[in-house]
Amino acid sequence: MRLQLICSVVLATVRLGYATEAALQPAVHVILEAATSYPPERECSPCRCGLIHTLHRKIGKKASRHQYPWMAMVMLQGDFHCAGSLISDLYVLTAGHCVEGLSAELIQVRLLEHNRSASDAQVLQRRAAHVKVHELYNPFSFDNDIALIRLDRPVSFEQRLRPVCLPPSSTSFEGEMAKLTGWGGQRESAGFGMQALQEVDALIISQTECRSSSYSSAMITDNMLCARYVDDACSGNSGGPLHVLFDEQLGQHQLVGIVSWGAGCARPGLPDVYTRVNQYLRWIEGNTANACYCMHLSEEDYY
Repeated sequence: MRLQLICSVVLATVRLGYATEAALQPAVHVILEAATSYPPERECSPCRCGLIHTLHRKIGKKASRHQYPWMAMVMLQGDFHCAGSLISDLYVLTAGHCVEGLSAELIQVRLLEHNRSASDAQVLQRRAAHVKVHELYNPFSFDNDIALIRLDRPVSFEQRLRPVCLPPSSTSFEGEMAKLTGWGGQRESAGFGMQALQEVDALIISQTECRSSSYSSAMITDNMLCARYVDDACSGNSGGPLHVLFDEQLGQHQLVGIVSWGAGCARPGLPDVYTRVNQYLRWIEGNTANACYCMHLSEEDYY
């Protein structure tokens, strides 16, 4: 018997698995589908989140094509603006500073994008139907730097596209190695971004260590997470994901941070600062109740 999951406010907590708070080149070919309406409750097929694709050999810091199939490129009037993460069939999670004050009509989202200067028939484009910036976002301190972009119509997870998993509510991730992915530059003189998707390793540090850095302790709130890069990463990554691997055998990833702010590129004493995603699970749940999420477990576990 195949389990059918109904997306609703009542089931949102179960489906997320949490019970507590805590310059684009014109050569690129995309599929742009027209917007359609969708009901508040829909049947959702079982699927699994956070699985990477590793069919192609990775060279250096350049990520393999479609290796991180939840990567979203947030476009502003056709130009690369920020990064984001696909978390369900209808929502992309990004930084509040990326979309604050912007009309949804100006924003498009590209999925399965890899090289901004190369044509790729698999690239999928959606318009933004609605933008939700956290109500308590502070543009001066970057506290609560988180936002949701609702797509104009759902995407399908039947082929290469897949969402990233959301993290558990009670984990600090202190001391864990993480992976940052984005189109950001790798040195301060590189300008705004790279053409192909990049990945760099980062070590998540404790709140105590971060508050003891060159930043003042008041600048690092409990809603933030800090990491030191093993390799350099610079501008162009805003809104993008910081992942932690939680199933090494399957290569399954969870989204623990959203690129928020920092000073320079891997400067000593100045870690980069991320929005701590597991502080906002209830907020995400409450604003994405009409979406279909994938599970951490395999489909067989739902029979």
